[in-house]
Amino acid sequence: MLRSTRSSPPKPYKETAMITFCRGLVLRVGERQLEFERDIGDGRVQFKYLDNFEVKTYRLSKLYGEIVSGKYVPVTVPPSDASGVRGSVALPAHWTPRQEQLVDFRMRFVKAVLCSPARTRSRDHCDAIGREIWAQLKAADGAGVDYSAFSCPSGATIELWIRKYLQSDRNAYALLDRRAMSRRPKRLEPLIDVIVDGQLAKHYLRLRGVSVKEAYRLICREIARHNAQHGTELSPPSERTINRRANSIPPFIRDTRRLGPAYARNKWRYSLKGDQSTRIMERVEIDHTPLDIWVLDPRSGVPLGRPWITVLIDRKSGYLLGFYISFYGPSAATVARAVKVSILPKDEWLEVLPDAALRWSAQGTAELYVIDNGLEFHSSAFMRMAMELRSDVIFNPVHQPWLKPGIERAIMEFNRALPTNGKVYAPIANARLPDPEKGAAIVFDDLCTCLLEWASQKHPLNIHSKTLCRPLDLWEEGLESCPPTMLPTQLDGLDLLCGLGAHRRVDGDGVFFHYLRFNSVELQDYRRSHGAVFRTEVRFNPDDLRQLHVFLPKSKSWLSVPLQRPQPLAGQCLSLVQLQIARQEAGKKLTRANAHEELERAMVRLRDRWELAIRRGLRLRKDTALIRMQGLTSVPLGSDAPVITPSTYVAPLELSPTMRQVLPQIVPFDTFTLEDE
Repeated sequence: MLRSTRSSPPKPYKETAMITFCRGLVLRVGERQLEFERDIGDGRVQFKYLDNFEVKTYRLSKLYGEIVSGKYVPVTVPPSDASGVRGSVALPAHWTPRQEQLVDFRMRFVKAVLCSPARTRSRDHCDAIGREIWAQLKAADGAGVDYSAFSCPSGATIELWIRKYLQSDRNAYALLDRRAMSRRPKRLEPLIDVIVDGQLAKHYLRLRGVSVKEAYRLICREIARHNAQHGTELSPPSERTINRRANSIPPFIRDTRRLGPAYARNKWRYSLKGDQSTRIMERVEIDHTPLDIWVLDPRSGVPLGRPWITVLIDRKSGYLLGFYISFYGPSAATVARAVKVSILPKDEWLEVLPDAALRWSAQGTAELYVIDNGLEFHSSAFMRMAMELRSDVIFNPVHQPWLKPGIERAIMEFNRALPTNGKVYAPIANARLPDPEKGAAIVFDDLCTCLLEWASQKHPLNIHSKTLCRPLDLWEEGLESCPPTMLPTQLDGLDLLCGLGAHRRVDGDGVFFHYLRFNSVELQDYRRSHGAVFRTEVRFNPDDLRQLHVFLPKSKSWLSVPLQRPQPLAGQCLSLVQLQIARQEAGKKLTRANAHEELERAMVRLRDRWELAIRRGLRLRKDTALIRMQGLTSVPLGSDAPVITPSTYVAPLELSPTMRQVLPQIVPFDTFTLEDE
């Protein structure tokens, strides 16, 4: 029922207990109890366990600190005033100025009566003192204290205040008015309350549920239906009552039912102790995102688009372990290359930075990789890679990125470090943003160099605003206190496991892949010994097409086959994106030069030339046959007219089928010429 989902009002604070280290004080620690035994006198006290009477000595200052922290809980507190009976006083969670002024007003009368020299406190005595205090308060109205909302209490009222004050062990807040803290009963009838809870749970607390106004209409209809069926005369509650009932539902439960668990967890998330990492490389987080910048090709200057970056960070220290930039989006190949970068020593990479002051000492495999739920992480290739590296893998819960905040923060800082030229901005309503493709001015090589300097030289020096620690200091402390990290003996298997795959045909020319030809003597020797032509799987690195791996079906092994290409490109690393963009630019260049139209015109001219040559040859063959028959008749069979040249030849008029049907119906008519007489 809905009643079980509504939160109860917050419990008021209890009275602060007062203890004295004397006879009768009993403390509970766990399931055992200790009773005060004696005060030694040098700042130490002794307690004894009530189960086996073992005596234990404590320093008074340390024991009191543990009592305040909650480790030791007082069970029996000796009364400080035997004349009164102590009771538990409930205190409100929030004090209003009105409540504090009320307590101060009543305490003036109570203290005046208790401090009076009279031995007895009769009602008349309390009434007389009350009138004196009231006269003093009225005279002090001009001093800035406003007591206009109060009236002079009677003697019986002052006696009641004194009784409450003494029974609560002289707690001034016992004089507070309890009416504001009282829990008022519901004024709805039980049957109507059940109907309201049921309709709210059925129509309001559901995914994409109705509004409170519509729920009120449904409640009224349900009450009317109940009256018609059972003959009752229940009156529906007001709309404000239903609105208050809906607002009394805990917001987390309301958002979970109406908007979904993912939205509620994201909105009402909280942080406690964190991941509890105890050493470096114990927990490494991996994630990737597109960089908010357009880059240019270093060879042609053509805009390449937005690259993707895969980042690894140590959770304990916040030290960056490596990153990898590509244009292929999330895949097992990009993750494998990023992991490979984090494993390798990085001294050679820092040689491109002439003024590098810090050494990037991150290397080795991690004990645990924390990843999200992308398809690339669920692939069998990535899981085999983790097993080869002797590392564990844990998947972050879906739609809860705050559980790996280190990598999310690092990715945000990567994007913040980018320049404004070619930067991609989030869309803003009714705002005209700059075109990143037109404003791109950063070459891809320079982007990698600048991000390398940022990750190795600037990020380790960042000062955490809360802990005032730097990732570099935490990393170096971890290196001193932890054993050396593990390094694999070979990394070729990572490229092979997580390379992009395809199927191609192997023949005498080798393997054609994206208009590139890969061939080697070893591949042709295998083809000669096992078959003329076969189709197999190939794997390649999209960032380096200088070679690819060909699977040999018979031997169940992989063979590295180099790229066969013209000499001008020898020694240069060609990526798949660069190859595709180069072909696109070459096609655009041919389009701008009208290359296809020129090719078509050349083909038409060549076809006309061939047709002319064919007609010339047929005419010569006809004339040759007539010459052979010259001796059989006296009439000359040959033609003295020259062969038809292209300039004098007139092609016969070609008629359409419609004209051929219409021509026989035309009536012939006479014509004339200027030569007729």
